[in-house]
Amino acid sequence: MFKILIVEDEDSIRTIINKYLSKYDIRCIEAENGVKGLEVFTKNKDSIDLVIMDVMMPEMDGVECTKKIRKISNVPIIMLTAKNQDEDEIEGLKVGANDFITKPFNLEVLLLRIKKLINLDSSNDLELVSEQRSVRKNGRFIELTKKEYLILEYFFENPNVVLTRDQILNHVWGIDYFGDDRVVDTNIKRIRKKIDEDKKYIKTYSGTGYVFIK
Repeated sequence: MFKILIVEDEDSIRTIINKYLSKYDIRCIEAENGVKGLEVFTKNKDSIDLVIMDVMMPEMDGVECTKKIRKISNVPIIMLTAKNQDEDEIEGLKVGANDFITKPFNLEVLLLRIKKLINLDSSNDLELVSEQRSVRKNGRFIELTKKEYLILEYFFENPNVVLTRDQILNHVWGIDYFGDDRVVDTNIKRIRKKIDEDKKYIKTYSGTGYVFIK
């Protein structure tokens, strides 16, 4: 199930969007202004797939909230703008918004824009994003540590091949590493928690190592 954060000061709009998207197996969480939106996003950023952000809000507007979110995440953001307010779209683009919907809007159009941004219809469900050293699963960006990314990159370079702990250790940590080789297991456990809890991609070969199924 995908999760979307709706940051909008009008209760009725949040309710309508939430109710409509729930029919498509999309879970929505809500915030009534930019301050609350930033707080909710920060606490849930690893599980939020997209943000719907109103521009005009009390306490902190959508442009400022988007700017702050962009400092910690590349999550897709759709901004809700007032009719004929081109300056809002320009400011939104400057701070990192991905798309715009003008109020009043058609819910079906909103859904199509969401699908486009998070690839709801895509069959390519796991891919590396090298320029950001992250991975994208079903269209959602998932942050990785440097070592987690290097391990996953090594797997992508060697699909369907059993890689021993020593091979992974030497490739990622270097041949001069003298620590415990269980550091490989620890990092793979973290990778699985982020992208592969059902062990669809990374299989364990007891006493040998791991194989990445692609």
